Amino acid sequence: MRKLRIIQHATLDGVIQAPGSLEEDSDGGFRHGGWIAPHGDPLVKETILEAHGAAFDLILGRRTYDIWSGYWPKAESSPIADGLNAARKYVATSRPESLAWGPVEALGRDLVEAVRGIKAAEGPDLILWG
Repeated sequence: MRKLRIIQHATLDGVIQAPGSLEEDSDGGFRHGGWIAPHGDPLVKETILEAHGAAFDLILGRRTYDIWSGYWPKAESSPIADGLNAARKYVATSRPESLAWGPVEALGRDLVEAVRGIKAAEGPDLILWG
């Protein structure tokens, strides 16, 4: 059985929204996008790289998939970019026809059953982002 790891950037007061850039996610009037960059630390980068391991597949929410698919395929080659681009992406979405950043599969309507099936299948560990 594959392990499922969850990696999430969150502030101490519970903000998860838009850690990457100012314009990443302004829903609800959120004006503090890119909040993680000023607090970057080499240990955080090292920990994230270590958590991903040599090979992994991804489980992504649709919004995370859309944000990442606009960034990672164009990113400069690096261990994290290369790993994310190579990983199979399982996406929670009601618009499977618009999944272009692959390899990719839509999870379907029953997310719980889909994740159970993916965990039971052969393959690398799973990482859930977003």
